[in-house]
Amino acid sequence: FTKYSYLLYFVKSFLYNGLMNTKSDTNCLQNTVDVLGDKWTALIINELAQGPSCFCDVEKTLYGISPRTLSQRLDKLQLEGIIAKEMYKKRPPRYHYYLTSKGQELTSILDAMSTWGAKHR
Repeated sequence: FTKYSYLLYFVKSFLYNGLMNTKSDTNCLQNTVDVLGDKWTALIINELAQGPSCFCDVEKTLYGISPRTLSQRLDKLQLEGIIAKEMYKKRPPRYHYYLTSKGQELTSILDAMSTWGAKHR
């Protein structure tokens, strides 16, 4: 399994094991998957949970992610209100990215996913 496969397997296990009992539960889970379901997104959030970071530091930490993909994921997370950015240099423009309070709420989900992944690896 890749890290992305673990995320999908983790989510599907909730559905198949009957833990999601109502359509409302499924819709709520779908909202979470819409945020975390893209490849690299959970890893980006996990990295920013360690503290604010600039683009190049996140890119170095997430070996294999392309700059274009990282930029797209950061933009999406910002639109979702999961992260925010603060300019620290005007020319050329440089930003620090950090989790909002909404994003910090996701860390417990990522911790549970990490525990599950370690147990079933």
